[in-house]
Amino acid sequence: MVIKSGAKKILKLKIYLLFLFLTPFIVSAENIDVAPLINLEDILPSYDEEIENVFTDEIIAKKEFNQTKSVEYNNPIATLSILNKITAEVEKFSLQLKESYLYAELRIYVIDCYNSKPYEKKETAAYLNIYNHNTNNKIFNGWMIKSLPSVSSLEHPIYDIWVDECVKL
Repeated sequence: MVIKSGAKKILKLKIYLLFLFLTPFIVSAENIDVAPLINLEDILPSYDEEIENVFTDEIIAKKEFNQTKSVEYNNPIATLSILNKITAEVEKFSLQLKESYLYAELRIYVIDCYNSKPYEKKETAAYLNIYNHNTNNKIFNGWMIKSLPSVSSLEHPIYDIWVDECVKL
């Protein structure tokens, strides 16, 4: 019985000494260097600012969305598929870059298109902005990747959109 209580006391002493030894390291770890703050005015604009200028009030008032062609004729063409979840119909559309397209209540604007290099894993992606035509709210903004539709998908109760291909003329 004496041996057991002595072993317990030694174990408690070892834990106490270990705690005393590690406490200065734990306290000194709280001194973390903080990165300098970023001035938001120094950040360059993204695609969003360019797109905001494309849809002026005049164009919205005239409702001239369907197949608004861009000036350049050598643009890549992105092929998108749109699934209507209610009717289960899938429609394919080929859209030029910087072209707005109106499909039901969605206004789709393709900004950029990407195909991987021949020596890389085959990948196709398109940078899209999708607006709700009725409310003019942006409901999707970003890269939509063909091989990862669940990572970059449109959250809409009626429509699903995905990228099929990107053809460079």
